[in-house]
Amino acid sequence: MKKKMKALFPLLLVVVFIVSLAACSGGSDSGGKSGDAPAADTGTENTQAANTEETKTEPANDAGGEKVTITFAWWGDAKRHEKYNAIADLYEKENPYVKIERQYGSFNDYWDKLATQTAGGNAPDVQGMHATYVADYAQRGALLDLEPYLADGTIDIGSFPDSVKEVQKVEGKTVMIAQGVTMTGWNYNKGALDKLGVAAPDYNWTWDDFLAKVAEIQKAINASDNKKRWASVDASGDITGVQVYARQKGTDLFTAEGKLGVTKEQMTEWFAMWDKLRKDKVIPDAATSEQYATVSLDQGMLVKGLVILATFPFNQIPLYQNYIADGEVQPLRRPLDPSGKEGEFVEGAYLAVAKTSKYPKEAADFISFFVNNEEVQKIFKLEQGALGSTKGNEVIRPTLNPAEQRTLEAIETSLKTAGKLPLPPKGQGEVRTLLTETSQAVAFGQLSPEQGAQEFVEKAAEILAKSS
Repeated sequence: MKKKMKALFPLLLVVVFIVSLAACSGGSDSGGKSGDAPAADTGTENTQAANTEETKTEPANDAGGEKVTITFAWWGDAKRHEKYNAIADLYEKENPYVKIERQYGSFNDYWDKLATQTAGGNAPDVQGMHATYVADYAQRGALLDLEPYLADGTIDIGSFPDSVKEVQKVEGKTVMIAQGVTMTGWNYNKGALDKLGVAAPDYNWTWDDFLAKVAEIQKAINASDNKKRWASVDASGDITGVQVYARQKGTDLFTAEGKLGVTKEQMTEWFAMWDKLRKDKVIPDAATSEQYATVSLDQGMLVKGLVILATFPFNQIPLYQNYIADGEVQPLRRPLDPSGKEGEFVEGAYLAVAKTSKYPKEAADFISFFVNNEEVQKIFKLEQGALGSTKGNEVIRPTLNPAEQRTLEAIETSLKTAGKLPLPPKGQGEVRTLLTETSQAVAFGQLSPEQGAQEFVEKAAEILAKSS
């Protein structure tokens, strides 16, 4: 059902935009709310008519304005919900004429429902946004251009690095504001390495260093005990890894025009590297990797001690550290091309405003409060990575534990060189699924690396052509 809903999203948006154009002669926008979780999860599912009635009947604020209700939707777990609710409560306390209705759910449910609600014209006023999804919304006019609110000072991003400001833009317009920024890197259990007597990798390692280090680790594992352990996870199906690898080769997985940028030769190299590591038993066999592909973080291979190296976003270091008692979780950047070419790009989570919002200025003000208020920054901390605000990071730095300090340092270091990806095109989700399926076929020996590369580039190109 989820796949069908995602496939219907472009069609639904076309329908709602046609209806919206017909309604423009009335001179009004339809405000609304949306979210991801079922009504039982959010407790905030009301009709748009009910919201409109409430804004008319609530008492006015001291400045003479009406009582307004804005909706705020996000994804996450129970702990994140607590933080976001606390932040919304704080804003309501300081702005008593504003009521914030909250909607939230799991990551996948969030995007499914946001697509449906956006197509229906009742998207949440303030919505969690992600760089891999923003093109689908911004390029169809579903997100508000925030440039006027930057110009008049409603939203303050003066302390944001230029690299972060750039990621917030689509086609030159700022359509989202960074809550937190991060990068996906390699991470390892230092305690496990120390027990093996293996020196830690250099933070600025290359792919040659990576291959040499995992071989060294596996040799030490084999000599130390008879446990079935591996030096590293199998990252052949990691789309972020492919994106970085392609950039290091002078291309991109997706071009600025929304076409496939990576070549068959590059994908052959990628699949062949992991195939050799698998055959050398430096990474897990295909069946083991598949077994652990969808487990929760606390049940993953790094936490269980089955691997020494794993790839995940730096902001998850404290989460892993909560479950690893025998050593520090330490970050490593993505291996560089042997020539030293960069490939990293800025990731993270953002806040956007729906184009249909009845109260865009209040929504913009709430976003600015979220990213700039010091009390909020101390609540939010590194929930979605380093804060977009460099001033905010200095505010929270003294409050961070050692694992959080390592997270902040790794992200700040990477921000100095990380770039911006071309906007992921429509169909990128299907390409992600295709990469997973193709890498598994190669891992199980159903396809050679060359055959896998050929199948991937052909099918990915077809997907993108149909989606354009």
